[in-house]
Amino acid sequence: MTFNEITTGVLVIGSGAAGVMAAIKAHDAGADVLVVTKGAWGSGNTVKALAGFAAAFGHADPRDNPDVHFGDVVRNGVGLCNQKLVRKWVNTICGLTEEMRSWGLDLKRIGDKYSQIAWEGHTYPRMINHNRETGKYLIKCLRERASSLGIKVIEQMVIGGLLKADGEATGAWGFNYETGELFHFRCKTVIVCTGGFGAMYPVGDNVMQATGEGYAQAFDAGAKMIGMEFAHFLPTPIHPEGMHTRGVFTRITNGLLSAGARLYNGHGERFMFGYFPEQGEKGHSMEPLCRRIAQEITEGRAGLHGGIYFDLSDVPTRLREEEQYKRLFISADRSDIDLRRQPIELSTYPHDLVGGIRIDEFGRTNVPRLFAAGEAAGGSHGASRFGGSALSDCLVFGAASGEAAAALARDTNAVPPTNRAALDDVRGRLDAWSSGKGASPAEVRDRIRDLAFRHLNMVRSGPGLEAVLQEVKAFRRDVLPTMCTKVDGSLDFALLRQAIEAEGQVRLCELLATAALDRKESRGGYFGGHYRTEYEQQDDAGWLKNIVLCNDKGEIRIEYEAPVTLESLSKDAAATIATPWRARPGELVNQSE
Repeated sequence: MTFNEITTGVLVIGSGAAGVMAAIKAHDAGADVLVVTKGAWGSGNTVKALAGFAAAFGHADPRDNPDVHFGDVVRNGVGLCNQKLVRKWVNTICGLTEEMRSWGLDLKRIGDKYSQIAWEGHTYPRMINHNRETGKYLIKCLRERASSLGIKVIEQMVIGGLLKADGEATGAWGFNYETGELFHFRCKTVIVCTGGFGAMYPVGDNVMQATGEGYAQAFDAGAKMIGMEFAHFLPTPIHPEGMHTRGVFTRITNGLLSAGARLYNGHGERFMFGYFPEQGEKGHSMEPLCRRIAQEITEGRAGLHGGIYFDLSDVPTRLREEEQYKRLFISADRSDIDLRRQPIELSTYPHDLVGGIRIDEFGRTNVPRLFAAGEAAGGSHGASRFGGSALSDCLVFGAASGEAAAALARDTNAVPPTNRAALDDVRGRLDAWSSGKGASPAEVRDRIRDLAFRHLNMVRSGPGLEAVLQEVKAFRRDVLPTMCTKVDGSLDFALLRQAIEAEGQVRLCELLATAALDRKESRGGYFGGHYRTEYEQQDDAGWLKNIVLCNDKGEIRIEYEAPVTLESLSKDAAATIATPWRARPGELVNQSE
């Protein structure tokens, strides 16, 4: 077990928008930078972003400004946003966008102004975009900028864990799953930009690299986690198999319900009338609709394949030719599925995790020399992340963490020495896996996916969360130590990658379940939240506070923190926070939720 040793000033883990921006800004600040990424250079969930990102230029409506944007974010965070982070974000994104434009970022413009579109949750149109393929063009621009600066990158690198000495972050170890080489990265500062957790679930729209172990590795290194009970879920088909999609199904669902589609639970009941007697399935924003679909499943009223029946038999035939629905019907035809006779089963899947590693406005964690940005970080969104926020947040805190990490690296005389004891522990774990006689890591990951899908979905129950914690103990005691990463006597690189991912996912399940079990209320915006079957209502008297998970000698300790607020707010910001959310014109919304 020989490690290739590489030293650098700043180590960036991940190459989505946050990671590449962090690398650019760290380089510009004078640091020696290395990026390691699980996928290809410039990837992650950024490439899946379509509609754009929010920046309050006021080009579509001159009444818009960063104060109104601030108010929208804080309102949608349902009382739990770190307002210092939000202020940094909304005040920085416009200038950063103009800087990226100077690098060649191609965004739609009308004359000398950006073409800004309306989006749910935003008071004014402020989404800037590139023809609904914004993420691909954004990452292309950032990648080309970073490459022109000569920033070093290692691809196909799975990070197995962060390394520390004397309480400070000193680097990481990793495994190249193409060559089989082991690496030890020694550095002055580390920036975790490992993205989200969507691929820990069996269906969803996240890229397959978003397996979630980055959260666990940061926690195991001592980083505090905030808001881990909050996530954003959306509907997706789970049966028939030919209807599976890795794209967003949201508007398809709402549009077809408005056109005559119906929802049934496994008992044959149109259950939405039980929650909303007058309107049933129609007229809802996506959050309450998904919540009730998930609740029926969690409470044991699912269909034969674990979902809710989506009946399209009365949907007009003419809709087959409309652009937003065409792909759905083409998929059905290709799979010999007659949607006039056979319903789809829907469930909810994780679009993004709202919480994450707790950071300040410079991307610093509580662990010295460890920074975080992007979906891996938490605090700015509170209980709910609304459309247009993910990319802009990634860019701003990617830049902030890169600059701060570079400044600290410049002030550090030498790269810390090798932590021999930590590497010996890694060798011991790898030796155990290579000689293991237990389950294949692929089988273990499948079991974790099933566990997460059943009990860590949009709506959770106390017994389900307790079951997760019991399963975690059993995994840690009986399964993880004996995983087998060999095939026919030889080390299998793919299985070693999966073993690293599975180990992190077991810890991640524990973090998610611990936070969700502790929060005894339901709290959410229109784009994410936390919902418990036993606690239907929001409880500001008892739960207007953040749950922070701390690593206490390997065990999870819970702390509570009051939301970080600013001493004074502008008139625009205060008025926006106080104004009830409304959908943009033409959107159907249930105003009682």
